[in-house]
Amino acid sequence: MKFLYARVSSNDGTQHIDRQTTEASQYDEVFIDYASGGSTDRPKLQEMLKWIRTGDIVEVHSIDRLARNINDLLRIVKIITEERKSDLFFIKENLKFSADASNPFNNLMLHLLGSIAEFERNMIKMRQKEGIAIAKAKGVYSKERCKKLSLSKIEELKKDVADKVKVSEICRKYGIAKPTFYRYREKFDL
Repeated sequence: MKFLYARVSSNDGTQHIDRQTTEASQYDEVFIDYASGGSTDRPKLQEMLKWIRTGDIVEVHSIDRLARNINDLLRIVKIITEERKSDLFFIKENLKFSADASNPFNNLMLHLLGSIAEFERNMIKMRQKEGIAIAKAKGVYSKERCKKLSLSKIEELKKDVADKVKVSEICRKYGIAKPTFYRYREKFDL
């Protein structure tokens, strides 16, 4: 059988799986995860690893889609090629791995590109942490979920919108963030 594995970090509309699945019809099974590559605790990855049998082929758009941690990457490659005796092909990098063929160049590239993917993930986490610290210092960051407005408050909010009160003033008055205001505006046709 021929499998395709694809992954994006979120399913919130900011990332798209399309570039990884353009040829999906040529596969017997397509496994798509919407989860961070920083962990192997991904439902579709685990399901795929259970399905793979001797002689199967697994294709992945690029190395960083399979894992963003070099140890996880090497472990997954070992499971697919050595334990399951299947082939693994990274489309973008044009690298193939199988149990019966060892290619020193491919192994080198796997280690290099896997390390770069891990480095990139660590940089993203560092920038995120810095951004959160800055937002906290400005008093605009909270891990708490935005509060829900009662129907009476929504009616007040409608009146404020009709009276052309500034969005920032409305948000301050009701203790909501701007994205929450815009969701209410869309939901209740304000």
